Amino acid sequence: MKMVKGAIKADDFRVWCAQCSIRIAPHEEQIGVEGRRYHVLCYSKHVGPISKDALERKDREHEV
Repeated sequence: MKMVKGAIKADDFRVWCAQCSIRIAPHEEQIGVEGRRYHVLCYSKHVGPISKDALERKDREHEV
């Protein structure tokens, strides 16, 4: 009998929001902070309103 090896496809890497625990679709905007991923709305509820410029700065800080 021939054994078939399982392969991990890119679609298998799913991301869930740390605030609401609902899956974040690949085409949705998301925010990554301290290793956690959030929907944009969930993040703003979690920490309060934040400007788009501040989000971009925060993303650049975490990339380094």
